[in-house]
Amino acid sequence: MDNVIEKTKELITVLDSSDLISNLDYYKDRVINDINILELITKYNNSNDDYEKISLKKEIYKSDDYVNYMKYYNELFFYVIKLNKMYKKFTSSKGC
Repeated sequence: MDNVIEKTKELITVLDSSDLISNLDYYKDRVINDINILELITKYNNSNDDYEKISLKKEIYKSDDYVNYMKYYNELFFYVIKLNKMYKKFTSSKGC
């Protein structure tokens, strides 16, 4: 178990210095600093109208910065899912 913990710490260190995290941070900052995209995202989150949401989503995805942010976000998300499955395999108990 100590080996798993040590390897997890190494993984976190590698991830922190990876291009994936670097690119994710870069595009996140660009999206956060883009007032137009933030307005569209806020409208999207506050809308209850499905047609309006579709229209807003189309507008949001016209932003290359947002598209790139989501690309790296999704990549990281799938790594996290895969890691969670692996950890579940190591930590699950059978029986009682």
